[in-house]
Amino acid sequence: MADRVEKALEYFKRSFFAIDGLWFVMLEGADSFDRALEIDEKVWRVMPKIQSRKIRELYGIGGKGLRDLLRALWIKFEIEGYEAGIEFEGDRALISIRECPWFEIMKGAGRGALAGRIGERICSTEYRAWADEFGGGIRFSLESQLCKGDDACRLRFQCEKMA
Repeated sequence: MADRVEKALEYFKRSFFAIDGLWFVMLEGADSFDRALEIDEKVWRVMPKIQSRKIRELYGIGGKGLRDLLRALWIKFEIEGYEAGIEFEGDRALISIRECPWFEIMKGAGRGALAGRIGERICSTEYRAWADEFGGGIRFSLESQLCKGDDACRLRFQCEKMA
């Protein structure tokens, strides 16, 4: 029984990754890469809301703030198959992603050369939306990217000081 559940989970995970790429390629073929990227960005403004709310519900994460954001992101990373680490620096946190499943899929599909353009726009949008879900006082910056040749993606989250 456990083996069937594992296979089903892997199936749905692979389908999740596949559908994202499939609709993008279809729209790109029917219109243009830039239009597909524009629509993809709109999708990834909404998807973090859906994901974060479901993770909060399933894992009992009730609060707002940096620690709850990082806890939810860590769960997302485990589910999706990221290789990452987190360093805390007071009211700041730096996530270093050493392996990104999305980048690996793009390289496997022969689209690695486009990954930097896509990652710059989509990752910035996605993680900014995650930060917004956990409180307006969390700022996000994308400091480096695997898909642009860096050794890791570095995501910095920082709580704004209240006046």
